Amino acid sequence: MKIQTTRFGEIEINEERIIQFPLGIPGFNELKKYVLLDYKDSIKWLHAADNPDVAFIVTDPFAIFSDYSFSLNDDEEQFLGIKKPEDVVVLVILNVSDSGLTANLKAPIVFNAANLKAAQILVDDERYSFKVPLPSLSQESGK
Repeated sequence: MKIQTTRFGEIEINEERIIQFPLGIPGFNELKKYVLLDYKDSIKWLHAADNPDVAFIVTDPFAIFSDYSFSLNDDEEQFLGIKKPEDVVVLVILNVSDSGLTANLKAPIVFNAANLKAAQILVDDERYSFKVPLPSLSQESGK
């Protein structure tokens, strides 16, 4: 399948790699199909298959925030069809602004690697917010 993108032009993707968001992503509810495209290191693009203008920069939050954790409730696990913990993939959307790079730890993207069904969930934990500054590289290398 070929998809058109404003960032990468026309790209060929394997239809078996399409991640389905049955409820869409808040603000983009009409877009249900996305594909993950590698970018740099652990940073990827979550690109809408049906709209060339919609793409999110995402990353594995556990690689950056070692103390990040949350639990899925039974309804979320059932909705995503999760049978084994190793099938759970968590990504967070990164936001770029004049004040720097932030991660949305309050509403991670969770998908089931076994069936590629996904949702953006809301984490009920006041430790996390929608705009958590990323630690500087010097802080990370000092750990």
